Formats: sequence, structure tokens, C-alpha cells
Amino acid sequence: MDVRQFAFLARQPSAALKTRGHFLGLPKRGLAFLLANVMFWQPLWAQADGIVVSAPGTTLGQAGNGVPIVNIAAPNGSGLSHNQFHDYNVGANGVILNNAIDRTQSTQLGGIILGNSNLNGRAATTILNEVNGGSPSQLRGYTEVAGQSAHVIVANPYGISCSGCGFINTPQATLTTGKPVITNGQVSGYQVDQGSVSIEGAGLNANNIDQFEIITRSAKLNAEIQAKNLAIIAGANDVDAKTLKATARTANPANAPQLAIDSSALGGMYAGAIKLVGTEAGVGVKLDGKMVASGGDIQLDANGHLSMVDTAATGAVNLKAQSLEAKGPVYAGTTLDMQTQGDLTSQNNLVAKDRITLNSGGQLSNNGIIEAGVNLDN
Repeated sequence: MDVRQFAFLARQPSAALKTRGHFLGLPKRGLAFLLANVMFWQPLWAQADGIVVSAPGTTLGQAGNGVPIVNIAAPNGSGLSHNQFHDYNVGANGVILNNAIDRTQSTQLGGIILGNSNLNGRAATTILNEVNGGSPSQLRGYTEVAGQSAHVIVANPYGISCSGCGFINTPQATLTTGKPVITNGQVSGYQVDQGSVSIEGAGLNANNIDQFEIITRSAKLNAEIQAKNLAIIAGANDVDAKTLKATARTANPANAPQLAIDSSALGGMYAGAIKLVGTEAGVGVKLDGKMVASGGDIQLDANGHLSMVDTAATGAVNLKAQSLEAKGPVYAGTTLDMQTQGDLTSQNNLVAKDRITLNSGGQLSNNGIIEAGVNLDN
């Protein structure tokens, strides 16, 4: 047995060298094989590459292949594991959030790892990773929940950037620059006053989880988002964690972003259903990338100017804004509704399988074809 294996044993709080034929319920031969081949190496560090814990209860380690492990804090009675970090970053090799209550747990990112002794036999249903150190979080790889699946929340008021990030074994993931509001032991909402979430480079893949949310003051999409159900709520808001209903907060207009949601030509959104909300008065939404909802509706609500290019949904398309310019085609698999307080301009075709409704409080201009009762294949 090499030095690392002795170090492994020394760092496990329940581990002790024994002379009998079994150790931790495993035969000695099986344990030796496990240690030699999987090479567990999970010391209880206060920091790992890019991750620094700032409150007790959460510990860090490393899988045998070098993937960082966050041994999450024990959940409260409502199933919430609240973890606080000075820095929280995910490298290209990813990170494992250890929610495993068994002695060992198989993972996609790190192979077989030890269970999390912090949990005391009770897994979390929600994992809140809150960052308070003053630096943005860089997410460059996948986040895997080991053990029982759980909702993952990354909250950093100083910003979050994703390039090649994704999630494994979680039904729901939330990236937010808001302060989590905890009521009766559960995350009930988010207070958003600042910060930006950006999708860059290699983009974001959330096709394998049920719900992906971005809740922030402003969102910048310079790479593709793939998701089953996508929601982006932008602006200075109090946001309900369950319904995503946004109530505007009093905000300093001097700190207002130029755009609530800014999607470049490379920042397309491809999801089963898409919900985009920009609540800040006079702050627009610019969508220069494709937006496709392949399994449901598209809902856009902007409290400023909305400009968009190439939009299609198998379900309904509902657009509401102070003013709106559709630069490219818009297709709805059922109904298309466009409503503005000011001008409404269509530079291309508006097509729906069922009904089309255009309601403008200002000038209504159309330079394309408006056609209802048409299938996309036609």
C-alpha cells in the first residue's frame, strides 16, 4: 500500500486500521484492490482548484482521476444543503457534488468515490452553492450530483460565466446573480439587484435535465443554449423560485444594463419550451440568434424594445413588449400573438398554424407575409 492510501485512511473520520478479515464491510482483498485501482484520494481540504469554502459544514476532496469533489453540507429538515464559497469555479474536468449516503458511489466524472460522511445518512433534495467572495464564477465543465439527484443552484451576485458547462443527475439547475431567500428551510425566491450571467464559447448543454433557469440582472448569450425547458428572467426583481414570477425591485437607473437579454448571432436558443422575461423599464431585449422551441411554446415579455431574428415554436408564440421589431420570420405551431404599447414592425413573414393576433399601441408596419392556417412544412 502506498503513501496515498495511508493518507486516505487517515483522513476518513470513521476509518481505523483493523486486524480482522473485513474493513468497512469489504474483504481486505477487495478493499486493497479498490484502493490500488480506483486510488481514492479525498482529503478534507478547505480549497481545491478554483473552489474555496467560506463556511463550515462543507468539505472538499478529489476523485482518483483528479476531478474535484464537494462534500456538501448536511441538509436541513426541508432537504436544503446550503454551501458557501469564497470562490466557486468549475474547470473543464468538471466537479462532483457529493450527495451520496452509501459507503461508495459510482460517478460519471470521477469513477467510484466515497460517500459523503457530512450527510449523516440523509441526502439533500436541493443543493445551494452560494458565492460571497466578490469574484465571478467560471463554469467550464459539467457539474455532477453523486448519489441522489438534487436541484442545483449556483448563486453569485458578482456574475457567472458558462462555456461548455452542463449538469449530470439533476432534474433542475439554476444560475442566478440574486441573493437566495430562504423561507421555512427552503429557497423561496431570489433578490436580484446586480450581476450578469453569460453563455460563451462552448455554450451550455442542459438537454438532459428537466428545467434550466437563468435569473439575473442581465444575460449575455454569445453561444448556444440547448435545453428541455429554458427560462431566463432578467432585471432587478424579486423572483419566486417556484413560479418564476418576477416583481420589480427599486433599482438605481444609473446601474441599469443596456440590454436585459443580449443574444448575438452565435447565441441561439434551442429548447423544448422557452420563456424570456425582461422586467426593467426601458431596458430592451436583443435576440440576434435563432430561437427554436421544438416541444412547446415561446413566451417573451420585455419592458423595453424587443428585436428578434428567426423564431419558431411547435406550440404558441406569445410576444409582449414596449416596442417590437421582428427582423426575421416568426412561425407558431398553434397561435401567434404580438402585443406592444408602442410600434410593432415586421420585416419578414409571420406564419401560424392557427390564429395570428397583432395588437399595437403605436404604428403597425409589415413588410412580409402574414399567413394563418399554415404548417411549417408548407
